[in-house]
Amino acid sequence: MIDIMEVAENIYHIDNQLYSAPKGGSVYLISENKKALIDTGPSTSVPAVLEGIRQVGIEPEDIDYLVATHIHLDHAGGAGSLLKSMPWAQVLVHPRGARHLVNPERLINSMIEVEGQEGFIRNGEMVPINEKKVKSVSDGDILELGEKQMLTFIDSPGHATHHLCIHESRNNGIFTGDAAGILINEIVLPVTPPPSFDPEISIETVNKLIKIKASRLYFAHYGVTTEVRKILQSQIEKLRLWKEILAEAFRDNKLDGSLERIMAQLYSETGTDDIPDSLYQRLLGVVNMSIPGYMHYFQKKNQPEKAR
Repeated sequence: MIDIMEVAENIYHIDNQLYSAPKGGSVYLISENKKALIDTGPSTSVPAVLEGIRQVGIEPEDIDYLVATHIHLDHAGGAGSLLKSMPWAQVLVHPRGARHLVNPERLINSMIEVEGQEGFIRNGEMVPINEKKVKSVSDGDILELGEKQMLTFIDSPGHATHHLCIHESRNNGIFTGDAAGILINEIVLPVTPPPSFDPEISIETVNKLIKIKASRLYFAHYGVTTEVRKILQSQIEKLRLWKEILAEAFRDNKLDGSLERIMAQLYSETGTDDIPDSLYQRLLGVVNMSIPGYMHYFQKKNQPEKAR
């Protein structure tokens, strides 16, 4: 059985068993007159996603839209494979991402460059999508799923230039993708992969989300929170703190002590002196994954204009 839960009216959270582990990745099924899936997980998550949809009581062929918050493989890598079971569905994506779903070769090569062949095995094959099935959506575009459910697309760069958040009207919630970070035990962490991460643009995006005054946030990693302003403000504070710590490391050309300073801040946020090792390792994994994005950002900032 796949872990599913109705997290708001007509919105179902499906644990996509990301990389064969529970509570790592979320996709969201919106069941109205029209039905939409927000994010897909990678191809290796497709069986879990299909089973989760059926557990809700919906057949995959009844899905009308696959919405990708962005085209990183853990969010959109399974779209092409899912379409085999969703013949009527249309894929909605940021204009900068559409061509990479039609021809994913460059995207896959970039992933292998960063993560190696192990990353390809974890994510699985990314099936190309017929361009007629892919539709670009831009900031402010609206998709009507039912009388009370309108999806409004929000351009949300920072984590990636091709990132969208989605506001849903029925419950006043926002699907954040990775734009607002990763949520682990009500602790939010920036997720800052190279090559397009920009901390200042990320902060602008999070401030944009704060102004919407949503009632809940639907995280892709992992789950839902109603502590909207608190979580988003915490994300901004961490983006600034990590930038300060890692800028110093970049100037000194050494990371010694940076990881420890970041982890000490996260440890203090748990409010206890004794956190489970499993939680510590999850927090450590996100921080280790995020440091290269900051280093790449500083390298770009310090390049002469002609070299950029």
